Amino acid sequence: MCTTDGAPPAPTYLAQWRHIVDAGPPDVVVARTAAWATAHNWGLSMFADDVALIVAEFTSDAWTNGRPPIVVTLRLEDRALAIEVSDTAAGMPVFRGPGLLGVHGRGLPAAAAIADEIGIVADARGKTVWARLRFRWAVSAESGPGAAAA
Repeated sequence: MCTTDGAPPAPTYLAQWRHIVDAGPPDVVVARTAAWATAHNWGLSMFADDVALIVAEFTSDAWTNGRPPIVVTLRLEDRALAIEVSDTAAGMPVFRGPGLLGVHGRGLPAAAAIADEIGIVADARGKTVWARLRFRWAVSAESGPGAAAA
C-alpha cells in the first residue's frame, strides 16, 4: 500500500531508535549500518537487509533533495517495524524515475516493493517519508521467545 496522505506509523511502540544525519553521505552509511544492527538486536534479523536498504534510500534522498537535519527513526511496534526519515525541506518528494544512466530514481520504488505500507507526510516544517514492515512474533523451540516471523 502506498499513500501520500496517510499519517506515519502509530505512536505506540515497544522500542525506538533514532539517528540524526548531519554530516553527509558518510553519515548515511552510519545510519544504514546502525539500522541494520538495530533490526538484529530487536529479533528482526530476517528484515535487517530490507531495513538497511530502506533507510539508505530514504536517507540518501533526504540528503540529496531535502534539508538537514535529517532524522532517521525506527519504531518497533507489536506487529510491525516502522521506518521514518524526516527532513526540514518544505514540499513533497517528486519521483522522476530512473535517470539516463540509471543511477538515481530507484529508491522509492524499491522501498515500495519491500514494505507492506509506505507513505509521505509533509507540512510547513518539512516532510517524513515512512515505511512499515509487518511481522508476527513466533515462539518455537528453534527460535526461542522474542523472535519474529515474516
